[in-house]
Formats: sequence, structure tokens, C-alpha cells
Amino acid sequence: MKNIQNKIVSGCITALLLICSSCMDDLNTKPEGTSLTTPDVAWQKAATYEELVAKVYASMAVSGNNGPSGLVDIQGSDEGETTFLRSYWNLQELTTDEAICAWHDDGLDGLMFDKWTSSNRFTKLMYNRISMTIAYCNEYLRQTTPEKLDQWEAAAKNNTELTEPAVDDALKAKVAVWRNEVRVIRAMNYYFLMDLYANVPFVTEEDPVSMDFYPEQRGRDFLFSWLEDELKSLENHVPAKSEANYGMVNNPTIWMILAKMYLNAEVYTGTKHYTEAITYLNKIIAAGYTLDPVYKNMFGADNDKSPEIIFPIMFDGINLTCYGGTTYLMAASYKSDMDPEKNFGLNQAWQGLRAKESLSSLFGDGDKRALFWTKDRTMECPDLYDFNSGWSVVKYTNKTSTGQIGSNPAFPDTDFPLFRLADAYLMYAEAVLRGGEGGARANALNYVNELRTRAGVAKINDYDLKLDFILDERARELYWEGHRRTDLIRFNKFTSDYRWPWKNGVYFGTATISDKYKLFPIPVTELSANPNMKQNTGY
Repeated sequence: MKNIQNKIVSGCITALLLICSSCMDDLNTKPEGTSLTTPDVAWQKAATYEELVAKVYASMAVSGNNGPSGLVDIQGSDEGETTFLRSYWNLQELTTDEAICAWHDDGLDGLMFDKWTSSNRFTKLMYNRISMTIAYCNEYLRQTTPEKLDQWEAAAKNNTELTEPAVDDALKAKVAVWRNEVRVIRAMNYYFLMDLYANVPFVTEEDPVSMDFYPEQRGRDFLFSWLEDELKSLENHVPAKSEANYGMVNNPTIWMILAKMYLNAEVYTGTKHYTEAITYLNKIIAAGYTLDPVYKNMFGADNDKSPEIIFPIMFDGINLTCYGGTTYLMAASYKSDMDPEKNFGLNQAWQGLRAKESLSSLFGDGDKRALFWTKDRTMECPDLYDFNSGWSVVKYTNKTSTGQIGSNPAFPDTDFPLFRLADAYLMYAEAVLRGGEGGARANALNYVNELRTRAGVAKINDYDLKLDFILDERARELYWEGHRRTDLIRFNKFTSDYRWPWKNGVYFGTATISDKYKLFPIPVTELSANPNMKQNTGY
């Protein structure tokens, strides 16, 4: 079972009072009425501390405190668009050769054409969601220092009206671990900020919560170094990898963030760190994960059973629902002519997302990873707003590995595999090919061929193991999982030397566009609120 789901549900409401009301004004939040008690009393209660950790996790899944909608974290014209996964996926996939959308919404064209501006609402929504999650983490860390816990314990002892378990020594021991989980989630979100925006305000729990406080803007050199130190200090101080701890951060989660940082370090800092990437990838590969025998099972309603998923963003058709997350990846990919409830377990069909031919043409005959609906569809997508122009992607479904519909046909049980072993295999192969030490070319070839064997396609030989092949294989294995923009930038294919449909706003694409698009702009609202902030170059 997904053991932290109920904790996430209860944590959402508690967080509304304790955090939103104190430190979120600059993120355009809208706390609403609640029957909860005041924060100083809530922190005296033992249940508050675990509920707030659950809210930190939930901030990467749902849109607010009353799924699938209501009591929102962030104001937006469409609440589903404010969720982490929907925002992140849009920025990482719609800007690339993998995906296109039939909706003529404000800002979506900018992403699909790689011609967004500083006022693009989707880049702002992502920035605000990540910043909010970091703020949640910081507030939790502020209120759970040993000194603060002693303060809350003393207050609880003097509170004659408190009728539930209060802060005590047993709770303090648990909080020490929960703090580490929160720090990992915060580091993960700073990693996303570094990758997407590069130059961002840096705030920790040591900074004050005040309208007069203006955070300093920090660039990738600082963030990279801080993340290294922070993540390494948390190794072996987080929950152990286990079935009971599914959905919680663990050592392999930390190692995966570090490995991704090191693999992309030449982009972030100008310095190669491929050897360090291999060091942490070796740890992940030795951590006990195994490839899921059936590729499609990792994207279905019982994928919490998969032996391959390292860290998921969790969803549940009853308890964790929203109009973002895997609901978005399914519903926006379905049309009624696909009979989606019968075939894929979901009764929503929004007719938006589909594949560009630059993705679908990469697959050979018999590749089990090619999960497309092709009936009454064209592979090519010359008509941007015609859902039948481009193959439908049916990678994500609300059906279990045995073919049963999930707990709710309106919202999926399907988790999103943010980190999984196959990605580590391909990262290892790439780091070896880029000259990193501590790995072996023979192992790299074997890892790639394990993936191809699962996919039902021919193995490659050593001669074929080249960087261009790895980029294509990453698309075949990891498409629509939120990696593509970062991959293309790392391979110097995002702004130069590669055309794909609708790049630069024309169907046949333009190979070269401005390098400014390797970063997203800092939202204008942030620039207006903080005099220490400067816009990224070119915007």
C-alpha cells in the first residue's frame, strides 16, 4: 500500500493555517477559511509535525488542500495548471521534440514554439510552485529546531485545554528524521530551480519571515556547491529503502539528484563531473532496484509495486486527486473515440497532448515501449490544433498490471516515476562515454542492452554505443517522463544543430534559435517584489 497517502491528506489542511498565512504573500496564494486552531497551539500537538511533512510531499502532487480542487495553494485560471508535475512536464516536454498540444491557451504556443517571453504564465506557475514548496520546507525547519521543540513542549504542558498527544521526547526523535526528509525535498526543488531558471532568490530557514526581507539572487555556481554539501550531509539520515517507506525520500533519491547534477555539471558550472556522476550511479545500481519485467506496468494504476521506481510523485483515485499529475498526462492524451474508460481506465478525455513525429519515428517495429494510439491519427502533426494530427500517447493508464481499472475511473491511482533505474542505466552509459572514470564500457553496453531486451528489440554492439545513440535511446525509454529539455541542452541540441516540428513557430522547424531559451525567465512579479533580482539574459 501507499503508506503516506493518508498522512498527506490530513497534512494538507493543517498546513493551510501554519504556513500559508505566515509566509506566502509574495507567491499569490489565497488561504481560505478553516476551523483549525492558531499556529502557536497547533505546534504543541504531536500530529502537526507529521502532517506538515506530508504537506511538503503533497506540494509536489496536488494543487491545494481539498482535492481535486479547492483551498488552493496558488491562484491560477486553471487550478490543475498550478500543480508541480503538470507545470514541470509542460516546461520539460512541450518545449521539445517529444510533445505537442492542441489547446490554444495563452502561453502554450510560446512553449511549443520555443518563443516564450518573460510574461509567459506557465513559466511563472512553475516558478511559484517550486518556490512555495521551498517555503513550506523552510517554515517546517524553522519551527522544529531543538529550541523550538522545547518551547512547544513547555507550552503544551501549560495548556490545560490540550486534549491530544503533545510534544515529547519520542516525538523529538521522529522530528529529527522528518527534518532530513524535508531538507531533501527542499534540495530537490532547488535543483529544479537551478536547472530551469539558474539565477534565483536563495532562502533557508535561517532567513527571517518579513515583508522587509529581500533574498539575495544566487547563480548556478553557488547553488551547485550548496546542493552538493546539503545532499551529502543527508546521506544515511533519511528513511531506509523499503516497501513500507515507498514514496518517501531515501539514500537512492539523494544519489539520483547528485548524479543528475554531476551529469549536467558542464552545463551548470562549465566543469565536468562525469566521474562523480558514475560514483553515485554505481551506488544507485547496487541499491537493490531491478528492472520491471514489463515496461508498461511502470505507468499503470498499481505501479507502486514496481521494483524499478526509485522516487515517485504519488497519486490515488480516492485520496490524492487533482487536475494535474497523471490525470493530466492521461486525460489530455485521450479522445472519446479511444473509449478511454474501457481501454485505459479513465473516463476523462480532454483531447490535447500527443506525440510529434520526431518522437514516434524513433521506434522500430516491435518495440514494446512504443505505446501509441494510431487509429484515425497521422504520425505527422502539421495541424497544431487538430488532435488527430500526431499519434496519441497511451503510456500512462489507470489500469493495473492485471487489467483492472483503478479505484476511481475519474482520477488515476497511477504514480509518476520521477526517478527510476532505467534512467540511472542510461546516465551511467552516457557518463562513461563522456570520459568519466569508475565505470566500464562493457557494463554500459550491458545496461543499455538490458533495456532493449525488455523492450523486445535487438541488442546493439559496442560500435553502436555512441552519444547520439544514447540521446535517441533516452527518448525511446524515457519519453514523456520530464527529461527531454534537460537532455537536449546537455547534448547541445536544444538551441542549435537540431530541428523538430514547430520549433521557432514553423512546422518544419528551425535548427538554431537564441541560446537565451536554455533558461526560463524570472517572473516579472518576482523582479518587482525583490530589488535584488535581475532578469536572465535576453528577456
